Amino acid sequence: MAPRHVQISKALLYLLRHGAVKENLPIDSRGFVELSAILKHPRIKTHRASAEEIKTIVAENDKKRFTLETREDGKTYICANQGHSLGLVTEENMEPLPYEEMPGNVYHGTFANKLDAIYTRGGLCKMLRNHIHFTSDAEWSHLGIRKSCNVLIYLDLDKCKETGLVFYKSANGVILTRGNDEGIVPVGCFREVKTLRGTLAEEKSAQEQYRQ
Repeated sequence: MAPRHVQISKALLYLLRHGAVKENLPIDSRGFVELSAILKHPRIKTHRASAEEIKTIVAENDKKRFTLETREDGKTYICANQGHSLGLVTEENMEPLPYEEMPGNVYHGTFANKLDAIYTRGGLCKMLRNHIHFTSDAEWSHLGIRKSCNVLIYLDLDKCKETGLVFYKSANGVILTRGNDEGIVPVGCFREVKTLRGTLAEEKSAQEQYRQ
C-alpha cells in the first residue's frame, strides 16, 4: 500500500484535475476549490486529513503539483497546477510563454511502444486533458515528464510558431500547449525523436557521472 501522503495526494489530484464537477465540488475557472470543501469530501475524509496535513503535503510535494491561496474572504483555496481534463478550467492560472522566452530544448517524454500511435494520429495529442505537457533540460528531473520514459520528442520551435501553437507555463514550471485546432502538436513540429538506451533517469544519471 502506498504511503499515507501519497494516497492523499492522489485523491487531491483526481478531484482537482478531473473529478470536481462529477463530485459536486465547486471549482472556478482557475482550477481552485475551497479547502474546507475538499476536507469534507469522502475521498479525503476517509483519510481523516486535516487542513494542516494538506498544507504540508502541498509544501513538500516534489513536483509542486498544488497551489494554496488565501483570499480576501479569509478562506483558503487549493488547485492543481496542471494536468486538468476539466473544460471549465482555463489558462488564467498560467503564464503565457512567448517564443523568445522558450528554453532551447523543449521536449515531451513518451515510450517506444507509443510511437506508432503518435504517428498514426499525426502527432502528439492532448487526449482527454486540456494540454500536452513538455519540459526542458533545466526542469526534466521534477517537472512535466515521467523519469521512466525511454523516448524524447524534441520540438522545432520555428515550426511550432509557423503552425500557430500557443504555449503556457504552469505555476510549477511545466510547459503546456493545447496544440492546433484538433488538439495535436503535428509531427511536422518535431525536431528530433530520440530513443534512449534506458530510461530518461538512467541516461541523465550516466551523463552526470561522465561529467564528473
